[in-house]
Parts: sequence; structure tokens; C-alpha cells
Amino acid sequence: MSSAKVLIVLEGEKPEENTLARLQRAFPGELADLSEDLVEYVYSSHIYGLYNKLKEDDGFSDVIEVLKELYPEDEDLQNTNREDISQVFLFFDIDIHKQPIEESCDQLNELVQFFDNETENGKLFLSYPMAEAINICDVENGLMSNDRKLFSIDKCVNDGFKHFADDLNRDSKTICRANSRKNWLIISKANYEKAKWLMHLTSDELSSVLGQMQQAAILQHQQELIKQNNVVATLSAFPFFLLEYVGAGKISEIIK
Repeated sequence: MSSAKVLIVLEGEKPEENTLARLQRAFPGELADLSEDLVEYVYSSHIYGLYNKLKEDDGFSDVIEVLKELYPEDEDLQNTNREDISQVFLFFDIDIHKQPIEESCDQLNELVQFFDNETENGKLFLSYPMAEAINICDVENGLMSNDRKLFSIDKCVNDGFKHFADDLNRDSKTICRANSRKNWLIISKANYEKAKWLMHLTSDELSSVLGQMQQAAILQHQQELIKQNNVVATLSAFPFFLLEYVGAGKISEIIK
């Protein structure tokens, strides 16, 4: 196991870190390199703030140096050098309702292309529309039931999706909670099935198309929904991080 740190950049604060901690506990062998002593968390405001700061100069700056500039009060971050970091993962909501849709889509495309490798600039994983998408999976119907298949961009304002997810968790008795390996497998498979539907992948076997579920490809198909219908297909970033980190072959074996 490497002694280099893994830097994880999260939008918001504790909820997303707690989700990742639950994921690590559910897959201790597969995610052994993400043990507590090897992970450093940084909390950023939202993806466009980071985008604008990275773009202040001519082209993108180094993400770690930009984060150090943005958060001078974070002592752990200030004491971290670029060579101390082996991998960088970023988890953000799309936040597309906060500015014009075309502008948001252009920025997201640029960010996904820039943050496409965890050992270089970092690897970006997007939640649609928010990280709370991890909390809406139905035990039987996954993410495909009418009430949670698509979500309106207009309803995302004022934490609309967060309130929607909170209401589901309070009122529904069939929510699959991300608190065990068994449930994480159900949630992950539901997200992969949803991505298969979104991306119009026609193979009968889910395992044969997992390798196509890259962040840039998912974003491309989400943008068709966003621009044409002003909705997004609800998807969580965390199952796709698991897919990327563990590999499609291993995931195919464990979700059967």
C-alpha cells in the first residue's frame, strides 16, 4: 500500500464525507487504499467557484495550489505538497440552475475533460442533480420509478432536490439506505441500470456495458435531457467512483 495521500475534494461538508466513509466500510478490501490515514478531505463551495478560480490565469492551474490559495485556514492542506498526493478525486453537484444552462453545460464539459485522471489533474465525479441522489433508490424499482426517474432543473432551486430526498426518506418504507455492503450493491446496480437507460445502451447484459459508463459520456447524455427537456436523470456520483476505482470486471462479479 502506498504511503502517498489521496486528496478528496467535496462540495459542502460532512454528509458527503460520511457517504464515502460508509462506502469504504462496505468495501474494505476493494477500497483498502482509502483507509482513514491515507485520505485527506477538502471542502469546496461549488464546482463553478473552483472552475472560475482555476481559469483565472491563462488555462487551468494546478488544483492543489488553487485549493491551498482558496483555503489558507486549512492547516493540513497548507502542509501538503503536490508530491505528497498520489490521487485526487472530486465530487460535486451539477448546480446547473445557478446560471444559464448553456454556460453551465460548457463549463461542465470543460471540467470533465480537465479532471479526467486521478493521478494527474484529478478525477471528477458528478451527482445529478445533487449528492442526495444516493438516498433515493427504491429497493424494488431502483431509480426508474416515475417519482424519481427524472427531476426538473427548475425544482432544484432552494435545495428542492434535497427536500425531495428528505421527504422520500421520511415517508417511504422502501428506500434502500447506503449503510451496508448489500445495500450499496443494490444502489450501485440501480445507478448502472439507470446509466444504461440514459446512454441508450442496448446490450441485455449490464456487465458488458459497464466500461462505457465514463463521466464524460454520462454528461453528454444528461445534457441532451437538460437542454431539450429541462430535466436530469437522477444519478449518484458514488457508485461510478466505485466502478472506476474497483474496475468494471470486479464490479461485474460482485453485483451479480
